[in-house]
This record gives sequence, structure tokens and C-alpha cells, in this order.
Amino acid sequence: MRIAAFLAALGVASATDLSIHAPEMKELWGAWKSINNKTYSAVEEVKKFTVFVENFVKVATHNNQNSDVKLALNKFADLSDEEFRNHYTTGLMIDEYAMLRGQLEHNTIDYSILATPDSVDWREKGAVTPVKNQASCGSCWSFSATGALEGLNFVKTGKLLSLSEQHLVDCEKQSHGCNGGLMDYAFAYTAQKGIETEDDYPYKAVDGTCKYEASKAHKVNTGFKDVPANNVSAMKAALAVQPVSVAIQADQAAFRFYKAGVIKTGCGAGLNHGVLAVGYTAVNGEEAFIVKNSWAETWGNKGYTLVSTDGKANGGAGVCGILKMASYPTA
Repeated sequence: MRIAAFLAALGVASATDLSIHAPEMKELWGAWKSINNKTYSAVEEVKKFTVFVENFVKVATHNNQNSDVKLALNKFADLSDEEFRNHYTTGLMIDEYAMLRGQLEHNTIDYSILATPDSVDWREKGAVTPVKNQASCGSCWSFSATGALEGLNFVKTGKLLSLSEQHLVDCEKQSHGCNGGLMDYAFAYTAQKGIETEDDYPYKAVDGTCKYEASKAHKVNTGFKDVPANNVSAMKAALAVQPVSVAIQADQAAFRFYKAGVIKTGCGAGLNHGVLAVGYTAVNGEEAFIVKNSWAETWGNKGYTLVSTDGKANGGAGVCGILKMASYPTA
């Protein structure tokens, strides 16, 4: 159902009319504010409620289409599209990534010839830490990198350590802390310096002065590898060995308000957010990558989403662009 038809079904002509003619929206707004512990000034209240109504229309219209993917009014429901992009999808230095990787020729190896498992879930193996929260710092790249390093350390030692994103934010200078970075830069840094644990170097969600102590750093990796782009078989082969850092487009409603199901469309391929692929599985006959986000457990399905492994989507870049920019640290 299109937005216009959906609004007509509610007996209103626009999102503005919805806020006026549907008093139930005020009740929903009040419940959402209570759940998310939100308070505003009188001026902010009017602006935020209007944005909330607009996002309600997006989510309700999507869910009314009987889509396999369900959205929900999560903690981002009071943010306009521009506000959300500015606060939560500025964490990747895409221009520098293009220069870093260059015009490499991909798909020179036929990875599909490999016999990979039918499914992989590194959470079940004990290689994945609980979902973390980057807050409004554009440090997604550091969370993606620590997730991959945590996975590699588990594969090497059988021990799960929670590693420090703040260490990378403060000390890895090729990236720009809360203003964005690259997972590959993080892996190159940790190969030289190691990385401290979350307990020794806790996350602050702001840029800080580097307080690196070599005696506390764990030497997890010696380098990193990029997964050949636009290659589902190569991604699955990498995931059979360890969790993998990936980048996606995260500013569209299909991802931003994700709640359940397998995302198959609607999120583009303009990379702006770093996350962690921790495996792949089949859901109702639809194969999907299992993706760990860094927006706390209140987002998505307890902090996770499922993204289709469709290698034809977005011209080969995959759903949400997940096949364009994947890499992992090496021992």
C-alpha cells in the first residue's frame, strides 16, 4: 500500500493531518518517549512529534505491505533522515577506501568451487561479544574492527576478549575517530601496536587523547586481507573461517528501523556504516548473512539483522552493499 493510500485508509490526507486527526498518535508518542526515556523542551516537542509521525507513516506503510521484513519505531524514530545520517552514518572514509583498495581486479578466483558449510554462526561457537553501543560517535569502523579481532582472537586462543574501540578512536591516526575511519586502517594499526581490552581502555563515545599502554596491549593479528568484492562465494568462504568486517548503507528505513525478517531490498549500496558479519544461515528458504550492529541491543533483533546473500542485488554489490567492502584480520 502506498503512503497516500495508507493515509486515506486512516481517513487523513497527510502526515500533518494524521497528527491532528488521530489522537491515538499522542498516546503512541507518549509510550515511545517513556520507553526511550525522552524529554524535550516545548519547542523541541512540536518538531520531534512531527518527525515521529512522519517515521510512523514510513514504518506502518512498509509493514502494511505484508513484507517479509518488519520495521519498528525504535530509538531513532524522533530523528529526521538528515539528522540520522549526520549522527549515525558518518563513520566510513569511503573516498580513502577507494584509493586504498584501488582498481583491483576481483573474481579472478572461482570461490564457488569451495565446499563451504550450509550455515555458520560464530555466536554459537562463542566467538562474538555482546552487542555494543557506539552512541552518536561516528566510530562504527572501530566496532566492526574490534568485532573481527575478537573473533580472530577466539579462533586462535579459544578465549573471548572484549577489545577496546576507544583505543582505536584515540590512537589510530589514519582514521578520524568519531568523524569516521576504515576497518583496514584499524587492522594495520593493531598489527603493529596490538589492542587493549575494553576493561583497560573503556569506551567514551568521544574523541580523546591516546592513552595506549604497550604492556596492556594484546597482539591479535599480524595483518589483514580484503575479501574480493561482489563475490558471495568469497564472503561465505571467509565467514567459514572467522567473523568478517563489512560495510553497508544504513540510512534507509529498511535498515534503520529493522525489526525482523531478511532484508532483501530497500537499503541501497552507498556505503556509510561499518558492521560485523558473524555468519550466514537460511530463514524460510532465504539465505542471509547474520550481521551484528553497534546500535545497542534495543535496535533490530537484539542488535542483529539478517541481510540476504543475493549476489545480484545492486549490480553485484549485494543487498545494502554488503559485498563491496569486506575484510578481516589475519594471524
